[in-house]
Amino acid sequence: MKNRGIEVLRNSLLLVTVGLFSLPLYYLLQTSLQNKGFGNYYNALTKINLGQNMINSGIVTVSTVLLVIAVALPAAFAFSKITFSGKNILFLILLMSLAIPGISIAVPVVQIVKGLGWTNNYLALIFPYTALLSPFALVLMRGFMDQLPKELLESALVDGCNVYQAFFRIYAPLAKPVVMIVTVFTFLGSWNEFLFAKLFMRKESMQMVTTIPIKFQVNFYTDIPGLFAALVLIQLPLLIIYILFQRVFKEGLTAGAVKS
Repeated sequence: MKNRGIEVLRNSLLLVTVGLFSLPLYYLLQTSLQNKGFGNYYNALTKINLGQNMINSGIVTVSTVLLVIAVALPAAFAFSKITFSGKNILFLILLMSLAIPGISIAVPVVQIVKGLGWTNNYLALIFPYTALLSPFALVLMRGFMDQLPKELLESALVDGCNVYQAFFRIYAPLAKPVVMIVTVFTFLGSWNEFLFAKLFMRKESMQMVTTIPIKFQVNFYTDIPGLFAALVLIQLPLLIIYILFQRVFKEGLTAGAVKS
């Protein structure tokens, strides 16, 4: 009887929590359908060039995710399994970089981008995003790599593999859960970034989805349903990504939680 009461209380708390988190989403959807109904979504896709903006954000985001994984995963393996001079100092510097907000380096990044002639170019966002998001990805991946036994590397070396082969054939496949975690967080960080997207993408055809609310405030400031319809469309890719990778995402969150 006591267990039954605890279960009812737990389910009630979960229901209340879900309800509280659902209220803003309900309001968002309800407002987006006011006045013109689904016509608000059509206007968002056509009047403000939302489709092209989403393609731009998709190109930048996917490129950033691939680069972050390509940089952070081998680095995490090296920091975790290979002994080299200055390893702890280098990792400490990377940890310190996590405390640096993106806005504090905006001026030098702007100067670099202008000097390279990358304004209104995808590279102006891909490389800064990769630099800003890689340290966090590296910390996550190193924590996961630390849970994998070093004996796997030693056995691979004994069997004739070199370090690179051991990484690609053994450790990289085992790192799939943490790679998915990094993919989700990097996707979110890149897709939702506003400052650099606004600074570097001036042309209408090159702008990102995060600048869309500004368009409504300037050109359609009274069209609140249209703005909310655009916000719903902007968040759809994030929702789809989570639904598709929900199982792997949960596995990544629990990977390494229990150490045998």
